[in-house]
Amino acid sequence: MKPAFLAKRNWSSRAIFNEISDSGWKNSKIDLKYRDFFMADLVSEYDAINLYHRLHLQRSNFSPYFVQYLDYWFADEKNHADGFFELNRLLFGSSEEELIDQLKTRKGNFERLEETLSSEFNLLLMFAYDEYISVKTYKKDTFYSEFGHPAFNTWIKNLIADEAIHFGNAIKILKHTHTTNLGMAENALYNIAKLEAGSYQNTFLLDHDGPHFLLEKNQLGSTVIDTILSALAKGQK
Repeated sequence: MKPAFLAKRNWSSRAIFNEISDSGWKNSKIDLKYRDFFMADLVSEYDAINLYHRLHLQRSNFSPYFVQYLDYWFADEKNHADGFFELNRLLFGSSEEELIDQLKTRKGNFERLEETLSSEFNLLLMFAYDEYISVKTYKKDTFYSEFGHPAFNTWIKNLIADEAIHFGNAIKILKHTHTTNLGMAENALYNIAKLEAGSYQNTFLLDHDGPHFLLEKNQLGSTVIDTILSALAKGQK
């Protein structure tokens, strides 16, 4: 059977955390310093709903592969948010209902992203940029091994793998559908990187100014852009 063009992994955050709960695992006084950290992660993943609804308005203008990309991506981000709901429940006793009451009023302000949102090409570059950074920062979250059950590590590794696939799928579509525009990618990416200077506006994208973000400035910008440009150039004549 010919493999699907876009990759998609299928796994459940809820199932992993149910495994932890059913094992008899007990919270051994996990440091409360993680409360704000994990809440920032939950907020970022949950805010995918704001971006998805915003882009749904443009759905008829997108290529079939990008429409599929958005559906795959959103399903994954909802699964990741489910994991952070469960994490906050297990570690800090926060109910999902309580957390949703805090989150459901959040509105995304996309004003400074309008140029990026205006074309599928720019959006794919933004997803490649943002998802690659997510891979890098989640890889620094090594403290899950301290929580007393191996499934915590299994969960974050699954999440990282999803973000890497989002990056790879964006590159695939760019090379398949937007070949004639790839010469403009470098300039577009540097314009995207300039947006890092602004504060996070509940847009899912560029959520890099919270306590959960562990990368230094020299790990952003040109470092990420060079990686994306190398991926776009690979195999091209």
